Amino acid sequence: MKQFGFRIADSDPRIEPPAAVPAETIDLSRLFSAARRQRRVVMLSTAVSLCLGLVYLATTPKIFVAGSTVLLAGKVSRSIEEVSSIDSSASENALESAQEVIRSQPVALAVVDMLNLTENESFLNQPVSLLETVVDGGKEIVRAPIRMISPSPPSVEPGPPPTPEQIAERKRQLIATALSRTIEVQRVGRSSVFAIGYASHDPVLASKVANAYAEAYVSDLLNANYDATERTTAWLRERLEALQASAREAAVEAEVFRSENGLVSTRGALITEENVSTLNEDLAVSVTEAARAQALMKTYESILNRGPEAFLSDRSSGFALQGNERLIEMQDQLSALSARLDRIERDFGNDHPQAVRLREQVSAQTNVLFGEVRRLHEEARGSYNVANAQVQALRESLGLAVDVNSEAGRKQVQLKSLEQRAETLQTLYQTFLTRFQEIDQQKSFPISNVRILAKADIPLTPAAPSTMRVLAAMIVLGLMAGAAIAAFREWRDRFLRTGEDVQNDLGQRFLGYLPHFDAANGAPQLSRQARNAPLKLSEPVPGMPVVRKPIHALQHPRSHYAETLRNIRFSSEVSLAGKSQIVLGITSIRPGEGKSSVALNLAAVMAASGNSVLLIDTDPRNPGLSRRLGLTRGVGLVEAALGRADWTKALRVIGDSGVHLLPCVTPGMMTHSSEMLGSKGMRQLLAAARARYSHVILDLAPLGPVVDARVVVPLVDQIVMVAEWGKTPKALVRETLMNEPALMEKTLGVVLNKVDMTTLRDYVSETGGEHYYEEYGDYFSGRSNPA
Repeated sequence: MKQFGFRIADSDPRIEPPAAVPAETIDLSRLFSAARRQRRVVMLSTAVSLCLGLVYLATTPKIFVAGSTVLLAGKVSRSIEEVSSIDSSASENALESAQEVIRSQPVALAVVDMLNLTENESFLNQPVSLLETVVDGGKEIVRAPIRMISPSPPSVEPGPPPTPEQIAERKRQLIATALSRTIEVQRVGRSSVFAIGYASHDPVLASKVANAYAEAYVSDLLNANYDATERTTAWLRERLEALQASAREAAVEAEVFRSENGLVSTRGALITEENVSTLNEDLAVSVTEAARAQALMKTYESILNRGPEAFLSDRSSGFALQGNERLIEMQDQLSALSARLDRIERDFGNDHPQAVRLREQVSAQTNVLFGEVRRLHEEARGSYNVANAQVQALRESLGLAVDVNSEAGRKQVQLKSLEQRAETLQTLYQTFLTRFQEIDQQKSFPISNVRILAKADIPLTPAAPSTMRVLAAMIVLGLMAGAAIAAFREWRDRFLRTGEDVQNDLGQRFLGYLPHFDAANGAPQLSRQARNAPLKLSEPVPGMPVVRKPIHALQHPRSHYAETLRNIRFSSEVSLAGKSQIVLGITSIRPGEGKSSVALNLAAVMAASGNSVLLIDTDPRNPGLSRRLGLTRGVGLVEAALGRADWTKALRVIGDSGVHLLPCVTPGMMTHSSEMLGSKGMRQLLAAARARYSHVILDLAPLGPVVDARVVVPLVDQIVMVAEWGKTPKALVRETLMNEPALMEKTLGVVLNKVDMTTLRDYVSETGGEHYYEEYGDYFSGRSNPA
């Protein structure tokens, strides 16, 4: 098989590198347009939020805040801290504990008693704001069904009724609990100063509570110091008595033991103790020497067990670790010979004479090295045996010395223990006695580590609610809510509104905007003299019925509406250049988008330009054009397509526009409309109309689930898609065109109908031409430009 080789070039110098994709940027003009469109929503949300803020300010009682400051410094009692080894300095833990003490129940109870809050109406009956009432009502509404479905608690036998004293005490406890929850305690910076604040609708009550808390906290610490001193003094007194008795008993016991055992020592130690100490030191040295000799012997033994061949297979035998200079030198010689042998064998082969001689030298050197290791092993074994014998001898001597001094040593140890216990108890007794005397002296004047730095004054201005802050916050919340609602509305706005939507989202040509007008109450028809240019109208066929119906494009020939229709006519003629007869279909995606009005006005504009125009209502299921013109009886499209009548006999002329109309009159619901529109008679009718008229305009049925318009698509030259401004979804139009390739191929473009021209400016960019439509007012109104 013949093989082929391929060479793939890494890159072709003729191919230019792809251009970098430009980064996406934020189009500020779009953001400003969106903000301009949704300005009413944002303004309404802000106004509602501002009104809610005003209601909140009007229904919320004023809150006054008063505050006092206290300083936590020094130690509570130096003597107590030294005895108990507790450091009460102003550490982080101590400061956190101080805040909890201020909020504690005892301090709150002291404040309640000091100000008699159980009888204070200003404290007991505080006003409630409307917001709190609404929130509480909402909570109650939520809890009501939960209570209904929750199991009832087990019944408890009622006890004896509470006494008035118990009721008063319970009320006092509840008021203290409520007070401790509302008091504010904050540390000032990193200092040991605490700010105690209380908020109330009564400024006098707020200042009284703040000052009472500071005083109650100082009193609580004084009482705590006094109680701690009392408890410490009582405990020390009991300990002193016990220590004194214990120290006396320990001293007597030591003296009795010494006299009974005759333990008289010189310099605090027995003579036999020195011998035992010396033997212990010698035994430790001998054990170390024996261990070293044994380790060396085992090292050499492991080398001998490997045999002489190990020196050749493993040239790093580790002899340098033994500290033997001769072994190191012999090992280096063997390594040098082995390296030289390897080089000779690699360069000249194994049979080279020099390689043979070097191999013999390596073998001889290996045997010499192995013999030296064997000799060293024997020396190490002898040293180990000597050291081991010395260890055994020292152990026997030590055992004899210990046996001789064991009895005396045990008694001496017991005596030392007794003496140390007596000395410890005496020292502890002296220490406790000194601390007891200091605490007993300070008991009559306890020192507090807290002092009040500033007392609370009666506040003159309320702290809350702040009018400026509430209004500013509500304005910000209103703007945020409005922005969120506006963003949601923008996200939901997925309808066709601008020509850019048509071009970018649908990929179709944009044919223009048709402003919204009231077809039922249109302006009166203008006289021919009021128009700037005379209209060329097709002459009606003699004897043809005339339909009198005003046409907006003819009533306002210089309007934006008429100009957009002229643009459709121009685009159609340009795209179909060279065609003298054009069949143009007008359709939409959904019903009610104004396609019939567009078809009627477009036909009138084309007829006004001197063309012969035939307008056919090709929507048998819902002939809206015919009904709009008042044609509900007679012969029409159905009879002509089925061959039951001559289509030319069914024509009407619409006023003086010159447009000929073939209506569609159906007595009831027509179920086979698609078969009729795709029949041979329909094709022949359109062929005859194309030969007679320069423009044939078909008012087709809407697309979507109805297939009538799709049947007629192959018979037309172009399709004009009518979309209602702000109501036709982009996705619906896009999917319809993508699913119908023939329809997309023949679509001339999309025209937006029923456009609110004033609101349109909010959806277009300032760089777009739609933003400047108002500047063309002179071209549409008929007034001459003064310039």
